[in-house]
Amino acid sequence: MKTKNNVQKAILRSAAVIVSFVLISFTVSAQNFWKRLLENSSFNDIAIAMVDAPAKTNTTTESLKVINYNTEIEPQLEVEAWMTDYSNFDVNLYQYEEETEAELGLESWMLNEDLFQADVEEEDALELEAWMTSSAVWSI
Repeated sequence: MKTKNNVQKAILRSAAVIVSFVLISFTVSAQNFWKRLLENSSFNDIAIAMVDAPAKTNTTTESLKVINYNTEIEPQLEVEAWMTDYSNFDVNLYQYEEETEAELGLESWMLNEDLFQADVEEEDALELEAWMTSSAVWSI
C-alpha cells in the first residue's frame, strides 16, 4: 500500500514538472508573438507619435506618423415628415387576439383501468456476505 502511494506521488510530481515545462515553452514563444503584433499594428505608430511629440519643439502633423481615421464628415441629421407622424407609431394599429384552447375532456383510454395498474416488483432481501465482514478486505 505504501509503495502504491509513493508511485502515485512520483507520477503526480512528474506530471507537474512536464506541465510546467510546457507552460514555460508557451510563454517563451508568446514573447515573440506580442513583439510582432505591436510592430505590425497602428498602435506602434501611435506610440511613436506620443513619445516623439513632447521631445520635439517644432512639430508638424506631417512629421508625426498619426493616422487620422475620421477624415469623413457625416451630414447633419434632419427630422423627416414620417418621424413626426403619429400614425406610424400608433399602438392601436395592431389588434391582439388572445388565443383560446379547446376544453379538456375525458377520453375512453383514460377510463381503462387496465392501462394504469401498477405492477409492484418485489426485490430479494439483502443478505450479509462473508467478504462484507472480513477484516482482510476492510483493513486500512
